[in-house]
Amino acid sequence: MVYDWDGKRTRRLQMLKFFSALAIPALLFGSAVAAVEWTDRGAPGIKATRIR
Repeated sequence: MVYDWDGKRTRRLQMLKFFSALAIPALLFGSAVAAVEWTDRGAPGIKATRIR
């Protein structure tokens, strides 16, 4: 029996393409959410107060 090295390489390449196709939108969405939270100026800020 001969091992199919080319078939295994093809499957790995297909899996890599599939997971990269899933990862790119997830990274873009995460970056967009982080950018919105970073630029959100409507929330009240934390102020330092002195308690005596």
